[in-house]
Amino acid sequence: MSFLIAKQPIFNKEGRRVAFEVFLRKKENMHVYPKEVPYNRATYIIVEIILEQGIDRVGEGKKIMINVSLDSLINKAIEALDPKKLIIDIIEPQMPVGGVVYKQILNAIDRYIERGVVFSLDESHLNNVKLAGLLDKISIISVDVKRLNQNIVELARKNSKTLLISRIESEKEYNRVIDVGNYFQGNYLESPFILKEFQSAPYLKHTLLKTMAVIHSAQSPKEVASIISTDVGMTAKILRLVNSAYYSPIKEIKSVEQACALLGLKNLKNFLLVLAMNDYISIENPELWKKSLIRALIAQRIAELIYPQYESEAYLIGLFSLIDEILGMDKIAFLKDVKMEQEIIDGYTGKNARLRSILDYSIVLEEKFPELLNMQESTQSDFIANLERLTGINGQILIDIAKSSFEMADHILKV
Repeated sequence: MSFLIAKQPIFNKEGRRVAFEVFLRKKENMHVYPKEVPYNRATYIIVEIILEQGIDRVGEGKKIMINVSLDSLINKAIEALDPKKLIIDIIEPQMPVGGVVYKQILNAIDRYIERGVVFSLDESHLNNVKLAGLLDKISIISVDVKRLNQNIVELARKNSKTLLISRIESEKEYNRVIDVGNYFQGNYLESPFILKEFQSAPYLKHTLLKTMAVIHSAQSPKEVASIISTDVGMTAKILRLVNSAYYSPIKEIKSVEQACALLGLKNLKNFLLVLAMNDYISIENPELWKKSLIRALIAQRIAELIYPQYESEAYLIGLFSLIDEILGMDKIAFLKDVKMEQEIIDGYTGKNARLRSILDYSIVLEEKFPELLNMQESTQSDFIANLERLTGINGQILIDIAKSSFEMADHILKV
């Protein structure tokens, strides 16, 4: 999956560049946003590119503008950028934003403004109640030149906002708006150009590194809850998971801390890792990713019964068992790149015979389980009998492990 990071200048009335907008686009079409990439992930990607290349270099000494969805404004990654050189163009949220989260977002905006960040909002979003409520906090109203009308001009003037007129494609359009706008952008003035072309895999690695650092150092569900609560999307998924029929809580769980306590540290660690990978992998390889998750769940359960000291490692060795096919790259190189424990790598190479055997058992059970569904006496099948002999686990228990793992994987990937 290939993308482009591009930038396009924004000009003032005198024709001088005052800022550069930086955005994510499809490789095949620089004018189209890749809808398969969630907005919050796009924010991470763009911030990483800016940090990698340097905000002064990207902005050529001017401010830079990035698009950030309303629900991503509490994304900690944004804080890494120099606030005095940053314009945040707020776009519609990807996840529903409730009252509590909205208050957190307003507080975050206030903190950013105090630090020097400038906010922008497109006029097309003013029909969204929560976005319209930000009018007193933004400095710039942007508008597509084809949507510009006197009402928008008056709205900007009445509220003392800078008016940015975008997508100017011709001299005629430019001449029509030069007297009413403050800032201008469009291919007529200057087309966007590529900052960087990239594959999704490097950003998957970065996400995994960050997430694995968190989950391996966390000592309690409360500690993990404090991390999850900074991400609106992850918060929503955790709450949906614990309130689902799979967990059947006695009463609705409304706080992240309660949800984390219910799941427990082990389940939280596994779920966080799945979330970190799923936003990228499932886009192009949903079936391979599902197979990997099923193997992880099976491997963990088998390890609990025969090698409990390897329970955590077994989950990871199952989860990354197809990463070479999913990403089209060498498995061992990838695992080393994300600083995976040597014990996991030894499991794949066979140096750790116990972990390798757990992986082999989980692969067989995952691949053969669909066949069992069509058998009347599934416990009598040759491969179940062989697994029972190799593992010492009762055949019916092995079947139950596979069944629950398939069901759990389905459930997690739908959350």
